[in-house]
Amino acid sequence: MQCTETALRGLMGRATDMGPGRMLLKADRMLNVEDRMDLFDSPFVHPAFIEAADGRICAGPVQQVHQGGYRFHYENKRSAPSLGASYATLWGHGYGPIGGCFLDLDGRHQRNEADFRSGLKALIDKAGADFLIWPYFPIEAREFQWLRAFLVDHFGPSASMLMRRAHQRGFLDCRTAQDAGLTLSRNKRKLMGRQRRRLEEMGAVRFVSTRDGLDDGEALEAFLKVEASGWKARKGTALSVVPALNAFAHDFLPPLLAEGRARIDLMMLDDHCIAGLVSLQAGRGLFSWKTGMDEVYKRFSPGVHILHHLSLQALADPDIDYVDSLADAGHPVAEHIWGGHRAYAQLFVPLSAYGRVGSLSHSAAADGKQQARYWAKRLLGRI
Repeated sequence: MQCTETALRGLMGRATDMGPGRMLLKADRMLNVEDRMDLFDSPFVHPAFIEAADGRICAGPVQQVHQGGYRFHYENKRSAPSLGASYATLWGHGYGPIGGCFLDLDGRHQRNEADFRSGLKALIDKAGADFLIWPYFPIEAREFQWLRAFLVDHFGPSASMLMRRAHQRGFLDCRTAQDAGLTLSRNKRKLMGRQRRRLEEMGAVRFVSTRDGLDDGEALEAFLKVEASGWKARKGTALSVVPALNAFAHDFLPPLLAEGRARIDLMMLDDHCIAGLVSLQAGRGLFSWKTGMDEVYKRFSPGVHILHHLSLQALADPDIDYVDSLADAGHPVAEHIWGGHRAYAQLFVPLSAYGRVGSLSHSAAADGKQQARYWAKRLLGRI
């Protein structure tokens, strides 16, 4: 089985080089470093999210294959860069940046290799594609090794995968001792204290949440309003300023909030919302999905304060083991608050000789497009 082994070892090495091999956990459990990041849960395969997103944030139609707790969602495509080879893109995109496919909705399923292999085989048979594109695959999950073994078993020892866009992003491990996952420097803590005191000179500062009785509809509208008050609205990415995204948010968030699979936290100054954070939950993980702040109060860093507040809430919650930032590598907020990282990559998985050629061509075209975009931004002075 061939893969970009050097890149893989380097990426995973950073994530697992954590010093002592064991540490104090919640409930006095002991955790080996080797399984700290072994996660494959995703809130983005929830039926309400898929149904709301289909045709709004993706062209669709989104196809589905379920096996046990594994929920494989994909789109069939064919394009010039793939040299005519057909491919299936697994569900993973900017509004759902996780390639994990496990979600136990009814408490009856556990991750296991048999279900993963069976679901993957059904996906390949149903899609009829020459290769798969699997964005945001969590490569520290055991499913990565199961995928490699599956390919060898079905396509022989020469089976290969391409890996691109390998990166790490901010991650908070809540299973360690209280507050151990936070990496705020002493100076940053002092700065946050000063910012909080300055805000309190203007009015009463408090945090409210749908988990503590805040009305779901009221919280959603307050979040959408504060998100649209700053640069996201000017850039055209705020949920409420794009009709399709606004409908998408109003369709999928209410049922997830009602099920307790989503929460909205707001930072209030008197009765005015100055920051908001929408988080989704899957398994024992919390995923900080969208944040927004009132730029009038930008100098007080309300976005940092609300993420720090959520972090402390998660550390104290016995039902939460980790928080995934869902942010790009090097994010200026998450990676300054949390010391942990989680590794992801985009996988190209050939399923035939034709698919191998098509995936190589498609990957090369994607790299070229990314480089062209980078240099265009440099020339425009945006970097």
